Amino acid sequence: MDRRGVLAAAGSLLAVSAAGCAGSESESDGEDPPKPVVEDVRVPVVERVDADGVPSVESIDAGSDSNREFAATFENAGDAGDAAISLYLLEADDPDGDVLTASAPARVRVVRFAAGERRAVAFDDVSPEGYDAYYLEAQIGSVEADVRNDGEDGLVEVVLTSPDGEPTDKRRTIELAADATETVSFDGAFVREAYDVRAEAADEERR
Repeated sequence: MDRRGVLAAAGSLLAVSAAGCAGSESESDGEDPPKPVVEDVRVPVVERVDADGVPSVESIDAGSDSNREFAATFENAGDAGDAAISLYLLEADDPDGDVLTASAPARVRVVRFAAGERRAVAFDDVSPEGYDAYYLEAQIGSVEADVRNDGEDGLVEVVLTSPDGEPTDKRRTIELAADATETVSFDGAFVREAYDVRAEAADEERR
């Protein structure tokens, strides 16, 4: 075997290996991840304030005007945001009318409330015919958060967490520039509880 040929081949392999390491270091240096920080989470807390009971069920008189209005007054004790106001129309399940049921809301309206705002919400496009009672309920219409990026440009995954701290299926992936801040909103309706928001750099395969 030609000794010079062996040495030349070994030298070539060494050069290729060194070049590969240098390339890897260069690529790694250019892919620093974003560092998202959740600055502020805004959750409205809207409740009915003109009646006792949760929910407050009110009777519908037989022969009620088909154009009647279903209305209630609500107040926001939380942050500014959207509330989902639902109208439930109930039917009696027994002859005595002791058991009232509704499978789903007859109408849902999303209403924007300022912090501390009180206002009346009315539904006037629903016929009461065939129903025995109704109630109006407010839920969280949206949860908003401001997310700031203290790292490099990149994709950030923002997740809504439940009151017990577990991630929900509500999540968004956003592209966030370095030093930028973006408002992320998750639409409900959600029950009136203490939701939170987490943010982290997206997984490598998503970038």
